[in-house]
Amino acid sequence: MKKYLVITIDVEPDCSSTWQYADPLGFKAVSEGIAKILQPLFNEYDITPTYLINNVVLEDDHSVEVFLNLRGKYELGIHLHPEFIEPVKKYNDYAGKKGVANCCFYPPEIESEKIKNITTLFEHKIGYSPVAFRAGRYSAGSNTISSLARLGYLVDTSITPHLCWNDVSREKPVDFTKAPEQPYFMDEEDITKENTGGNILEVPISIALRERPVLKEFIVAAGGLRHALRKYKPVWLRPYYSSAAEMIELATQYNTAYQHQDRMVLNMMFHNVEVMPGLSPYTKSEAACKEYLEQMRIFFNFCRQENINSVGLSDLHRIYKNQQ
Repeated sequence: MKKYLVITIDVEPDCSSTWQYADPLGFKAVSEGIAKILQPLFNEYDITPTYLINNVVLEDDHSVEVFLNLRGKYELGIHLHPEFIEPVKKYNDYAGKKGVANCCFYPPEIESEKIKNITTLFEHKIGYSPVAFRAGRYSAGSNTISSLARLGYLVDTSITPHLCWNDVSREKPVDFTKAPEQPYFMDEEDITKENTGGNILEVPISIALRERPVLKEFIVAAGGLRHALRKYKPVWLRPYYSSAAEMIELATQYNTAYQHQDRMVLNMMFHNVEVMPGLSPYTKSEAACKEYLEQMRIFFNFCRQENINSVGLSDLHRIYKNQQ
């Protein structure tokens, strides 16, 4: 079995502890977080990251220059927070704002135009067409994927297996509970299902279910309803969410589950702002950032020992297409 690691990074402007964009707007997490911290780390481990850039960052010329002058191997793609781009653009001043809209709930023609517009922006700024995509807040739907296919994209990485997103900001649940854990060519009518004739390869974020030690019950004060904590909890291949030990355990669990297949893929995700102190809800100090990066190093060393090879997202499209 061939084993692959992809690292997919949502690239945002500097943020606050509540994910609001900094006011005034800043891009230290690009100029320093990516150029001086992340890419040198990836170079050290011969890793090819995929940076998924939102339009706010693409509109900043200095940030674009950073990407065009990065040293090492990397791939660039798109990360869409739809309220920040036409049509029906909600904000012109991005400072202090927060991406809370969901791509899949826009009318199809509006969502399609938003994807087309951010694609055109990428082409103008970067100089070629993007082929990798992630919807903001993991909010991809059938029209999202159809739109990507029409525009020549090859890979999406919006799906979070085992999870159903049903917070109050969503018109209805975005349900990925039945989605595969491993890459698959998507059925555009139901993107959680495989269609071997599909155009877009889905590379789900690596999430595994782990059994909780004890099944407990608790009382919700409002209404007095009795609930049971889920017997299983999701564990992400994501620094800060998971320790190095948990990420290694997830990788081992995947390795066992898919040992009889030709290949196994791990997809680690996080945001660029998480490696800088105070620019996300997570790493609020230099010490926290140092520990965050150390956990990644431990995991990368594990991957090296286990012959898990790093590739970019679009590399997987070629690998899976050629082996069908």
